[in-house]
Amino acid sequence: MIRHRHLTLLAVPLLLSPAAAALASPASAAPLPAAACELVATGEGGSGPYTLVLEGFEPNQSVTINGPQGSRHTRVGDEGTLDKQGVRYGQYSVNAKGKRTTCLTPPREKPGGGKQGKVQVTKVEVFTLTKPGTVVDCSKPSRAEFDGKITGSGNGKVPYYWTFASSSDPYGSGTATFGPGVASVSLLKVIDFPPSANGVSPSVFVTLHVGDMSARSDQVTLTCAKP
Repeated sequence: MIRHRHLTLLAVPLLLSPAAAALASPASAAPLPAAACELVATGEGGSGPYTLVLEGFEPNQSVTINGPQGSRHTRVGDEGTLDKQGVRYGQYSVNAKGKRTTCLTPPREKPGGGKQGKVQVTKVEVFTLTKPGTVVDCSKPSRAEFDGKITGSGNGKVPYYWTFASSSDPYGSGTATFGPGVASVSLLKVIDFPPSANGVSPSVFVTLHVGDMSARSDQVTLTCAKP
């Protein structure tokens, strides 16, 4: 008669070292980078227009951007980033979940520095294309258009920049090219207005700067259509 031995296995807790336990545990999500924002100059020579760059925020998070033109509520993208283009120069901050992040601001630079190369500029003008009192739907974005004109003679490039309302900060810049047969250069300038929540009529004027010369447009105040 053959007798079979019955062996009983006892469950014994398996003890792992802290390092081994860390390897055995599921990988934890990587921490989000610190929220940050920066005002970046996108024009020639490190001047305006400017883009406000946000990064490191929670995906699709609601944020409030505070700047020279007041506060604006918006939302970052799926990767926690946002590029707000065409903003004015100035100090900005971002509020998110009760935390305030101060944005980095580059030194202000005025393009051109008054140098006009081999071109002799004789006149700078700004014409108002949008008539004051134009009726618009203030609950929607609107705009005002202006036409700058630089008159001169010679061959070369003439740096210029615009300013917005009473601000002295550059708001868009570029160069006007003169050559044979070119006596003047026209420059279209468009100012976009966001919707007005309180029915306040948009109002603005612009100034074109070329070296030591400048010209200002008429004040344009749009009229909000009655609901």
